[in-house]
Amino acid sequence: MRILLLAAALLLAPTLLAQNEAPESDLGSSGLRITSADEAFEFTLITAVQFRYTYHDTRGEGENGDNGRDYHNFRFAGVRAFFHGHLFDRSFQYRLWLVWNWGGGVRIEDAFFRWAPEEYFNVTVGQMRVPATWEYLVDHERTALPDRAIADAAFSQGWGKGIEISGMLGLYETDFDEALLTWQVGLFNGAIANSDGSQGRGVIAPDGVHVTDQAATEQFNGGFRNSDWQVNPENFSQIVDGQMMVAARVEFHPMGRVPKHMVDLGALDDTAAWFVMVGLAANWMSARVDGVGTFLGAIYYSNPQGTTLPAPASGRRHTDAQIFHGTVDGHFRWIGLSVNWALHLRTVNFSARGALQEFNLAQDEYVVKSTQDFGATIDVGYFVLPDQLVIGTRFSYVDFDEFKSRDAATNNPIDGDAFGADSYEYGGGLCWFIHGDNLKLQADYRYVAQQLPHGNSRSGATAGTVRVSDWRVFHEVRLQLQWMF
Repeated sequence: MRILLLAAALLLAPTLLAQNEAPESDLGSSGLRITSADEAFEFTLITAVQFRYTYHDTRGEGENGDNGRDYHNFRFAGVRAFFHGHLFDRSFQYRLWLVWNWGGGVRIEDAFFRWAPEEYFNVTVGQMRVPATWEYLVDHERTALPDRAIADAAFSQGWGKGIEISGMLGLYETDFDEALLTWQVGLFNGAIANSDGSQGRGVIAPDGVHVTDQAATEQFNGGFRNSDWQVNPENFSQIVDGQMMVAARVEFHPMGRVPKHMVDLGALDDTAAWFVMVGLAANWMSARVDGVGTFLGAIYYSNPQGTTLPAPASGRRHTDAQIFHGTVDGHFRWIGLSVNWALHLRTVNFSARGALQEFNLAQDEYVVKSTQDFGATIDVGYFVLPDQLVIGTRFSYVDFDEFKSRDAATNNPIDGDAFGADSYEYGGGLCWFIHGDNLKLQADYRYVAQQLPHGNSRSGATAGTVRVSDWRVFHEVRLQLQWMF
């Protein structure tokens, strides 16, 4: 941290000296701010720490489930440093968001420069959150419950490197604020999160489905979506394969701007002051997927004679996935009451490329041609003590499309396969805003039921008959302290 502050001071010194005016510094309730006397330059540093206790109880169906994979621990859920401000004048803005990670160095999440000459025209370049879901665009620190909903975990598009054009337009005056229309349109790398698209599936065994990666199954890691926060090399790879992603989001605030927060913090004490917003987002990308050694490998890389196609010399795989994701969300605020809802849709269409086109895959009953995954979330919060104590509740679900495929080891047909576990989340909690978001205490409980993509049949066979999916559930109790300084 000291090295970063020293580097920032060295960078800023020429600017301040050139102005020949002493800077003004302010250590406020949240962050350190340095501003030049003419306000042409501003530097703000905020550190946010989240310290969490978690009790996690896992239950599987029957004696062959994954019962006993329980834990409870203390940990830092996040330690982040925000650097933001402007250079030269307010139209040249910057933001750097660093996550301190023990043993893994520093992770860069937001790192962008924005030129904003007008409200209706901003250009942003660098690494930023892809404009998809409202819930994901809200900072981690601006929530009442400790984590985002499972649907957002399954469908959010993560960070992307690219260029974005954004802006907002005032439409008309309301009783409390100006009605707004905002937009974001971007072109990003489109680096797929993992090459086979799975978000935690488990493997078929004679005694049922074994979940091999508990975190992937419960937290929906991977999937047919963007994930581009790594520092990728400037050459061809399965991650950087020449594909691009386009993304766009539009929001309508008819009663005035709804702040980027998940609850109605700082509400006006006026029964006529209500605010609502509706957002619409869509993104599209295509990516070559390999899935060698997984079910996609068994589907697409073994031809009808059972021999495996060699990988192409170029390294570009034989299977192309065209991925579309759409979100519609809405948000309501009224004297301490907050309602947030979101609907998600993802479609993935597969097509053969290169040597694989020689085979008529369209007639193969056990080749997945396309999938449609759905998700939804609604959460409601209310301040029982104005701006101090909020109580909230949430329901969220993810429904993965089912299809027929083949077992990767035996090439036997499998019914009821999917790219992830159908999941249902029920929960709620309390948040005590001791000093707003700068110091708050959060406590919640959630119950998540998951239906695994496939399992043993009633007859005990592992292929070709009616499937009986395994169920697993987990309970969590979380207590989190957040302080920002």
